[in-house]
Amino acid sequence: MREMKAESDFKSGATRAAYIEVAKDLQWERKWVNVDKRIGPVPGIEVGDMIECATELNVIGLHRQFQNGIDYMMKGKQKLATSIVASGRYANCMGSPEVLIYIGQGRNPRAGKSEPKDQKLERGNLALKNSMEAGTHVRVIRGIEGSEASKNRIYVYDGLYVVDKFTQERGEFGKLVFKFELIRIPRQPKLTI
Repeated sequence: MREMKAESDFKSGATRAAYIEVAKDLQWERKWVNVDKRIGPVPGIEVGDMIECATELNVIGLHRQFQNGIDYMMKGKQKLATSIVASGRYANCMGSPEVLIYIGQGRNPRAGKSEPKDQKLERGNLALKNSMEAGTHVRVIRGIEGSEASKNRIYVYDGLYVVDKFTQERGEFGKLVFKFELIRIPRQPKLTI
């Protein structure tokens, strides 16, 4: 990464691509840990652990998506959410450490150059709805601004939550979005950030 940044034509968008390439190399070398998708806690990861780059979430098994904020797995014939990343790309709201209002996935102009469209109850959105109905735990990872020196976002593992309810309403771009209310499971270590 230092060598790439030293090159005069280095573009900041290349940083993410480089991290993904490194993560894929580590996967190919079988150096990823916690490789099986799972619902609930991940061995070796504690509430409050800080992760310095999004692709590291893949390598340690906390969240297995490079791009999508909702990760899920098949359990029987049903998609269930395993983890979500509240990275700041959507208008998520964490009113308190105990409650997160999470905007579903799909066509967010903040996250790229896509044209806004109504979100559909499919993929990750469907997995969160199914998790609500099944009462399964979802890992929540929160993105926060890093230091002035680093200018990078860091990620904090907030712990396990359950999806309490969801609604569909008009979002900030006038299109229908899903809003999932997640409640933190009691008796977990307190969040310090």
